[in-house]
Amino acid sequence: MAITLSEKMAHVSYEIRDIVVRAKKVQASGKKVHWLNIGDPNQFGFSPPKHVTEGIIAALHDKKYSAYCPSEGDPELREAIGRLEGVPAENVTVHNGLSEGIDFLFQALLNPGENIMMPSPCYPLYITKLKASGGHENYYQCDENFIPQTDEIRRGINSKTQAIVLINPNNPTGATYPRKILEEIVNIAGEHNLPIIADEIYDRMTIDSERSINMRELSKDVPLVSGNGISKNFLYPGARVGYLALRGNGIEELRGALVKLCNQRLSVNWEMQRGALAAYTGPMDHIAKTREELRIRRDIVYNGFNSMPGISCVKPSAAFYAFPKVELDSFKTDKEFAYSLLDETGVLVVPGSAFAPSIRGKYFRLVFLAPPDELHEALSKIERFVEKRKSG
Repeated sequence: MAITLSEKMAHVSYEIRDIVVRAKKVQASGKKVHWLNIGDPNQFGFSPPKHVTEGIIAALHDKKYSAYCPSEGDPELREAIGRLEGVPAENVTVHNGLSEGIDFLFQALLNPGENIMMPSPCYPLYITKLKASGGHENYYQCDENFIPQTDEIRRGINSKTQAIVLINPNNPTGATYPRKILEEIVNIAGEHNLPIIADEIYDRMTIDSERSINMRELSKDVPLVSGNGISKNFLYPGARVGYLALRGNGIEELRGALVKLCNQRLSVNWEMQRGALAAYTGPMDHIAKTREELRIRRDIVYNGFNSMPGISCVKPSAAFYAFPKVELDSFKTDKEFAYSLLDETGVLVVPGSAFAPSIRGKYFRLVFLAPPDELHEALSKIERFVEKRKSG
């Protein structure tokens, strides 16, 4: 007897990890695989700051932290985040990674048939959560440098729109948004009485500046949900500690809804939250060194792609992703390109369509966290693959 699944399962996919199944088969055949698909710094030799792990170790030896934590999060951590974000602690909820926060937001905001405006390209979790919640897709396009086109946002808003999502710095493109564009988006949201959901998980992982512009500096009275965590800025994705911080007019009902959703899943691991507290109250000395390492890797990838016939790449200014464009007629889709590249060379990247079903052109995302020698090796294999297809 077959078990019948819910219809929403048809909308659950995550190409970043789904393609790993194919990669393991390639690896089993004896071919070397370059795992350039997932933005996990720890797989490539990066480590969380020592004071963060020491905070966790101390909590493990204190039996207080083996109890249930308050559902909204460790009170001291919420206070620390509130000081950072400039909001009262009661406006902060702590989550099992920002991913859970996104899930809770979409549950709280969406009825079937409604939509949330999202960028194209977009982090795939937003797309899956939207569809699984019964929402309709509604993307705003970005320009050739992956900066949001505000006229597209204005045109795309309709009576069913519940919020506007910003991912800045952006995953998958590595773009950071200029102040003028962010100010225009605040004005549009204010005109239409819409909240802004600002995913700022990479705000310190900038390459050419100290940090990106946080929406809290610009949002005025417009309702704003700022999302962040320790997975990227503190190089600790396995800790699974993220947060949402709310500000602006009319947030009370949303705050109550988030607390309800936190209550029904009980709590986030308390020991890891103590590590997050150490992160947000301690030094940020690791950022400068990490930024320099990322700059070296970014430049290798950016220069490498732009020297290949048939590939072009906008320079990423943050995070650890490049989003090159495939300008070859020999591939009908970016998925065909990515899977063929994996099968023939062992270089694992993610098709661009996983990040935006409506994207104009064929793209793929490559993670440039690997050591420089491996990046040079992978780029050489991509170049030979492209030359072969171009000449063929």
